[in-house]
Amino acid sequence: MTLTQPTYPVTESRSLVLGPTDEEALANFILAVAFADPSDATNPVLQGVFALAALQLHGSMQSLRYKHLAIRSVRGSVDWLDERTLLQNLMATMLLYHYELSLESPSKGSWVTYLCAVKQVINTSPATHKLVRREYSVFLDWIYYHEVLAEFTIRHWKVPYEGCGFTPTARSPRAAIEGSGLKVEDNVGCPTDVLQLVVHTCRRALVSRVSETDHDANGAAAPGEMEERTKVLEQKISRAVGDYGPVHAPCATVIDRNAMVADLHRLACLIYVNRAVHNVSGTEFRHRRLVREGILLLAQMKTCQNAWPLFIIACEAGGDEQRLAMLAVFEQSRRERRRRSSHVHLVQHMVEAVWHQQDLNSEKNTVDYLTIFDAVVGGVPFIPPFA
Repeated sequence: MTLTQPTYPVTESRSLVLGPTDEEALANFILAVAFADPSDATNPVLQGVFALAALQLHGSMQSLRYKHLAIRSVRGSVDWLDERTLLQNLMATMLLYHYELSLESPSKGSWVTYLCAVKQVINTSPATHKLVRREYSVFLDWIYYHEVLAEFTIRHWKVPYEGCGFTPTARSPRAAIEGSGLKVEDNVGCPTDVLQLVVHTCRRALVSRVSETDHDANGAAAPGEMEERTKVLEQKISRAVGDYGPVHAPCATVIDRNAMVADLHRLACLIYVNRAVHNVSGTEFRHRRLVREGILLLAQMKTCQNAWPLFIIACEAGGDEQRLAMLAVFEQSRRERRRRSSHVHLVQHMVEAVWHQQDLNSEKNTVDYLTIFDAVVGGVPFIPPFA
């Protein structure tokens, strides 16, 4: 399928409906697919775009018509082996997933239904290889980012969602070509190696369910292989962070915000690995340095719409000074003109619950960190999104 991608006049919206970065390249690619044939009313991507636009402008009641049209178009597709049909259906389902994330009501927990539908198709369709092309990289990176952070949610949710059993896989050609100069963080704000390490860390919790063969039915690595991959990725990310962290003294050069977001993900990833893999208590110097760098970086950014690194780093805040700094970031993020629905409010609610449990546990230290994590994430009335 050949797409010509003109540059559409994409203006900043109030909500980052496509994700925490809402990159123009992704928006342009989606619009190119949506308007490839404006006369085709059965194009589910077009209906998905209309659904999101109507939701932002007029609310959920006015947008339901387009949502139902998008669902009907996907369900009515005949030839799923056709490249164009497969691309349109996957993209439309991702738009429906973001539609659910944009809702303010508790029903937003239904996002998992749409994301797992994407995972099911992309992992079982014999036509998936047709989409592994450079021009589709921004689309594949988009799916991978949300797959990985859903993996984190499922790892800590009280009842594992079996429908999302497939291991997230980086399919983008650009992610596999070293030295190409193209990085996934250009598309989704997060380096590929960070996403891969998050997957391996979450999958370690499932080791007891994995057979002793090299791979299980869903492609998960055996324990020994998983540990080796985790070690290599952790070393690579640690080198990128450096001995002194990404926060430096003020200088005349303006630091690119995308680079700051990528560094934020790296710091959050190393912090999470320390807790989930190395079982650190949180008092070690190296761990506290990572936490300090993360909080300083967030304070420098002033606002953050990236739910996962914000949650991981904020949970580690200890003492009044660090917690007040994080509360300031939450406050400014909620007031930011470009915000992601109720993401920040939900993250703050969970962070404050973690702080409360840590304070209760500070004297005897009888409850381990991940148990607190599981209790807080599992205590939310719906499956919380961290993407």
